[in-house]
Amino acid sequence: MSSRGSEAKDRLVIGNTVAEMVKVVEFVDKFGAAHGIPQAAINDLNVCLDELLNNTISYGYDDEVPHSIAVDLTLAADLLIAGIEDDGKPYDPRQGTPMPSSGTIQSRAVGGLGLHFVKTLMNEVGYTRTGGNNVVRLVKKLWREVGHGNG
Repeated sequence: MSSRGSEAKDRLVIGNTVAEMVKVVEFVDKFGAAHGIPQAAINDLNVCLDELLNNTISYGYDDEVPHSIAVDLTLAADLLIAGIEDDGKPYDPRQGTPMPSSGTIQSRAVGGLGLHFVKTLMNEVGYTRTGGNNVVRLVKKLWREVGHGNG
């Protein structure tokens, strides 16, 4: 892992097709391995990025024109921070469909479960609309000291 106080950053730009999403998993895995990030945190981030990117690619564009989606990773102190920037339709993932509190998975309406995972697995989910782009920020705390539990 990089030393405390230093910061590691990397960026990947993909196209707006589902086939490009495999590159994100490889990017996150490589970043995690290079910086000694716990595998559980990498797995959580991959689940969240898969959900958010799939939503953007599937529902964010009204045209068939290629678009670019940027994924940024930053490791700062004990925080793993992921950013997603796209030029799709405005969409704030924090305002997603709320999870019903009762009923079985089969009886629930479609939607909301993936965003529930994102909100549960990350310590912070942020959103801004800047210059015609959606900018989502995910923060995962990495507990590295004994006695703090899992990140």
